[in-house]
Amino acid sequence: MCGIFGWVTHRDSLTPQRIDGCRRATEKLAHRGPDAKGEWQNGGIFMGHRRLSIIDLSAAATQPFHDDQGRYVLAFNGEIYNYLELRQELIRLGRTFRTESDTEVLLQCLAQWGPDGLRRLDGMFAGALHDRRTGRHLLFRDPLGQKPLYYHRYEGGVVYASELRALLELPEMYWRIDRDAFRRYLVHGYYPLRSTPVSGIEKLLPGCLMEIEGGEVKLDRWWDSVPGHDQLDIGFDEAVGEVESLFDRSCGLSMRSDVPVGVFLSGGLDSSLVLSSCHGVSREVQSFSVAMAEADYDESPKAAMATLHVGNGNHTILPMTQSALMSAFTDLMTKLDEPHGDPGFVNHYFLAGKARPHITVALGGDGADELFGGYAPFQGLPLQRLMEHLPGGTVELGRAMAKCLPGSDTYMGLQFKALSYLQGFPSTRTNRHSLWLSTLAPEELSQLLPRTEPGCFDPMREGGAFDVASELHGVMASGTPTQQMLYYYQRVFLPEFICHHTDRAAMLHGLEVRSPFLSVPLIEFANRLPDRLKVHRGGLKRVLREVLARRQFPAEILGQRKHGFTFPIARWLKEDMRGLVDDLTDVGTFSGGEIDGGVFKRMIEQHLSGRRNFYRIIYNMIVFRAWRMRYPELEFS
Repeated sequence: MCGIFGWVTHRDSLTPQRIDGCRRATEKLAHRGPDAKGEWQNGGIFMGHRRLSIIDLSAAATQPFHDDQGRYVLAFNGEIYNYLELRQELIRLGRTFRTESDTEVLLQCLAQWGPDGLRRLDGMFAGALHDRRTGRHLLFRDPLGQKPLYYHRYEGGVVYASELRALLELPEMYWRIDRDAFRRYLVHGYYPLRSTPVSGIEKLLPGCLMEIEGGEVKLDRWWDSVPGHDQLDIGFDEAVGEVESLFDRSCGLSMRSDVPVGVFLSGGLDSSLVLSSCHGVSREVQSFSVAMAEADYDESPKAAMATLHVGNGNHTILPMTQSALMSAFTDLMTKLDEPHGDPGFVNHYFLAGKARPHITVALGGDGADELFGGYAPFQGLPLQRLMEHLPGGTVELGRAMAKCLPGSDTYMGLQFKALSYLQGFPSTRTNRHSLWLSTLAPEELSQLLPRTEPGCFDPMREGGAFDVASELHGVMASGTPTQQMLYYYQRVFLPEFICHHTDRAAMLHGLEVRSPFLSVPLIEFANRLPDRLKVHRGGLKRVLREVLARRQFPAEILGQRKHGFTFPIARWLKEDMRGLVDDLTDVGTFSGGEIDGGVFKRMIEQHLSGRRNFYRIIYNMIVFRAWRMRYPELEFS
């Protein structure tokens, strides 16, 4: 796990001043790679690297990495889990190696097979390869976006980096805040797909590559897996056995490391399965969980139950008191790379910081919900056809009745769930995925953002604020509702919501987090399974529950509902975080005049009085304000 920065110019050599800027930008990534640094520069090319040493800790594996012939230069961030198998295959083809690193295996893989070599990788990665003979520069990102890669294209070239902060270190680019992206941030609580807070800076999409050669820039997709395509005719028992086998294999590969490895354990289905499989690989594997004072958010008893069942005696429970979590929140807000409205980001930041003195690599459960259908909206799919045929007045009546329900500060309270589901109607089916996850209903967004173009928040409109996945529509069209939602979660929600906060929270502490569920063979097998093996009669993650059942996990773990790794944010906004809420009185100023202060004030009042749970939009604005305070020189476009 590392950090990369690069600059490719089409015409001119990089000036000494620009090279100094490149070095400063690379240093902005030091938290991602505290162990070593390196750079390579030639004419109009600069490649910088910060290293977190995981496999082959010797200086010989430092990046940018050069092949023996001096043709290729590689800088990448991530891990190639199947590097030993690839190494043996490449040796049989006549390739030789001078290190024990996965970095050299990746370079040789790309040298042997070109971009097609990416399809042979099982891991998480984002990187750059320069061919000195042809001048071709290749950027690439892993299948489901576990590792980040930002870039900016301009007339004279391309600059790229692992994090936004490195690009913002280049003031000559005259960065501006993107208004349209800000509006979408308020809808989703994060920046989905290519979008970022800054105009002109984009993310390379997961499973995609960029080829830069002779002044031409070409984007292409090198990997995709679509739920329902090439569906298997398979029975339940056979599917369970294959999922278990693939997952055990993935955990075994993911534990390859020359530094200490542990497991992040919540006590939920996914992390319990991770611990079970990892314990089968190594009885000495460490596990870490947190204990919260609030009983309705404390999962430590389930985590303890899981460790007892597995027989893992190397378990650490970290007390996550209110003051400790608030301290983590305050610290995190001073380090944000881009606004991200998930309160669970803070939990992950706290956990990573406490675990880092003991381990350098952790395994977590990211991806299980997106592969096997673990979210509440999957349970609402069978009703959507009925809801689509109800008169509009009936839906409005349902909304009015839901607003009369008691507001709740509990996790996913009844009023919160009812209103979230109803805001998906009426709408197009492709917009509905975004609507169910939206921070506010369309009419509330229209009131809050009065300067937005007419119809932007129309749920029936193509190309509006909820049509975030328009480029996916053609692929999704032939799938079942479950398959369409799985694809949306995998391509939109997982990379820039789940993987984003996992990567950033851990890497701010120089910790690597791996996700065994996101192994390519497991992803591709899961997407070929019939719907009934994932979501069945309202039950979620059917196959995974059966794997745990066969391992005789207690009923308390098998039967539990999903509970996100977060804290009682709705409650705390009225208490210990009240001062941050009061600071939002200047919302019109720091939002570039986008927010109607009166509407926002009424939302805050309703939240504080307990009539509505508006924690998401309030927290989104707290986070965005903190980010703007980090970059006061940035103005809205």
